[in-house]
Order: sequence, then structure tokens, then C-alpha cells
Amino acid sequence: MDLKDKLVTGLERAAEEAEKALGKGKTKLTELQIELEMDSLAKKLGYLVFDFYRGRTVDQALRQKLLDDLSSLEERLAGLKAGGAQDDTHQ
Repeated sequence: MDLKDKLVTGLERAAEEAEKALGKGKTKLTELQIELEMDSLAKKLGYLVFDFYRGRTVDQALRQKLLDDLSSLEERLAGLKAGGAQDDTHQ
């Protein structure tokens, strides 16, 4: 293998590693966005629980929607994290 081939191979390898790093960064950003959205929903749900214990009227449809949305985000986050863990073991 001459110098040109070695350079090309090295550049290709560097490009692949950069692409992997970018993909991991995008996944981590998505995870953080989901976690922030989950925190917001949990806060709203907490206020509903507080209202319930204070004897105030609670919109049960809203409560169920918050629970459903939170569950959906939790599943999505678990899927992303499981996919990231698989990527780490296949390096």
C-alpha cells in the first residue's frame, strides 16, 4: 500500500468516526429533549395531584392524557437508550 492509499484509508476511517460521533450527539440531544418534555409533563401531573388532594376539581381527561403522553415518551426514551447501548457494544 503506497502513501496515497494509506492517506485515503485514514481519511475514510476518520470520516466514519466523525459520522458516528455526530450520530451519537444527535441521539443524546434527542434524549435530553425527551427528558425535558417528560419533566414538564410530570410537573403538570404533580399540580393535578396537588389540586386533587386540596379538594379541587381535576379534569380526568387531562390527567389521563398527561399519563399517556408521559408513558409514550418514557417508551421512546427507553428505545433510544437501548439503541445507543447496542451501538456501544458493536464497536
